[in-house]
Parts: sequence; structure tokens; C-alpha cells
Amino acid sequence: MSENANVLNVSNENAGNIPLNEEIYSYPVKEALIKEFVLLTLSNKRLGLASTKNRKIVSGGGIKPWKQKGTGRARAGSTRSPIWKGGGTIFGPTNERNYKKDMPKKARKAALKSALSYLLKGQRIIFIQDFELPEIKTKEMKAIFNNLGVKKGLLVLPTLNPDDKILKSTGNLMNYKAITVNMLSIIDLLKYEKILITVKANEELEGNLAL
Repeated sequence: MSENANVLNVSNENAGNIPLNEEIYSYPVKEALIKEFVLLTLSNKRLGLASTKNRKIVSGGGIKPWKQKGTGRARAGSTRSPIWKGGGTIFGPTNERNYKKDMPKKARKAALKSALSYLLKGQRIIFIQDFELPEIKTKEMKAIFNNLGVKKGLLVLPTLNPDDKILKSTGNLMNYKAITVNMLSIIDLLKYEKILITVKANEELEGNLAL
């Protein structure tokens, strides 16, 4: 079963309609699954930058502070000891920590379908006719977004042979972004006010999520 969605051209004129896969765009919105996928994506981008010095790498402490016996003080072998001021840190964070997380492929697809369904229900998805730019021109790309009444938008293009001029023309726009289907993430979908999906990109997207 499918429902139809209107398709616009870059001049914001009606260019027909396309059938939508209800298994994707009418999928139950599972907020917990969306949240899990968002956290996974952010975690996988995280780098282990925190790092403390243990007693092996902290400076100083090359010699024994005082002799072993006869001073009346506790025995000490090095000023690098963690109990000394300026000594090494015990069990501190290291840059070797791995923040990578995983999620079953089926759950990833379900999260993406939930996000698309949620956005369609909120009238935040615009399906547009496939188009090309004659040259790389930021001003022309911004005019297209303005024609469609989009103040902050994400343009989704097909992975195979995307128009490189569109991608480059959108690169310098602050509130707009153009990506291909294979680079699509839930974070991008939720970040932008409107999601513009070309007809070919939607065909690819539905094909990927239906597998």
C-alpha cells in the first residue's frame, strides 16, 4: 500500500506526485529508538582526548628523595608517586579509551524510518523534482531554498552521480546543507527545519530501507 505526496520544482510549482511507501513514511514513531541511534552516532564521533600522566611519564623523581632508613620519615622511592604533590595520577582517563558503540542493522533502519515518519507527519519533508545547476553558484542555490520558503534546510540527493555543482554551491551556506543518501543521518534529519528530498533520492532511500 502507498500514499501519494506532492512534488515541487525549484520554482515552488506543482510538478506532479509520487507514491510513498507506507512501511516507511507511516512507520510507528519510536522515540526511544531514535534517541538510541542519536546517542550512538554522537558516541562514534567522539575522540578519546582526555589523558592524564601516570607515574611512568610524569616529570621529576629520578632519584630517591632520601635514604631508606634513619631519617624518621616514611620510606619514599620517588617524587613521582601518586601520594606526592605533582606526582602521577592513579587510574586517570587515557586517550586509549574507545567510545565506539554498535546497533543492529535492523534497529538502525527502524530508527531512520521512525524519524522519516515523524518528519512527514510534521510536514517537514518536501519532495522536489530532480534538478541540476548549470554552474557552481551559491547565490542560485540560496534562491532555490528561498523559492521553496525554506529558512533552514537539508537537501538530500541520490548517491549515484549526484550533481557536484549542487553540493559545492551549498557548501558555503550557513543554514543549508546538501548530502547524498548514503551520508544521511538522523542527527541531520532532526537538526534542520525542512528536509528536501529529490525524487531519485527518495527512490534510493525507500529501496535501502525496504531491504
